[in-house]
Amino acid sequence: MPGSVEYFEQRGRANTERTLQLACQRAREEGIRRIVLASTRGYTAGKALEICGDLDLIAVGIGRTSFPLDEAERFQQGGELIFAREIDYEYPPDMQSAFRCFGEGTKVAVEVAVCAVRKGLVAEGERVIAVGGSSRGADTALVVDASWDFSGVHISEIICKPA
Repeated sequence: MPGSVEYFEQRGRANTERTLQLACQRAREEGIRRIVLASTRGYTAGKALEICGDLDLIAVGIGRTSFPLDEAERFQQGGELIFAREIDYEYPPDMQSAFRCFGEGTKVAVEVAVCAVRKGLVAEGERVIAVGGSSRGADTALVVDASWDFSGVHISEIICKPA
């Protein structure tokens, strides 16, 4: 059952811990085992391990060169780490624009859900929590039914996002 949406006054890293707390809480309430999150430099992935390490975590970085090796090794002790540049997909510009209307974090959360399906870590149609951000850190969490294709992702709930 959908809960209330928490809106942040500002975007970005300052919301990371609260975003992850809300995401993990909703996952536990709804019996969702998997959280897929964007983490370019490892900060969000590390926080996710601290806050919701009891859940299945999948971090999606942009590329290996921006994700420090020590952060990657630390995260892989408790989660799966994949890189978008190593996955064959194209995010159609019109879809990016449509999701971006709800904020950059929404656009990113949808993208990481698709990446996880295409990498074979999430099943087509599986309900997951998808976490994205507007800059550094996380500020958006959604409940989605993941898909191989961007047009197939179903956002069933917004947990939190910048106002």
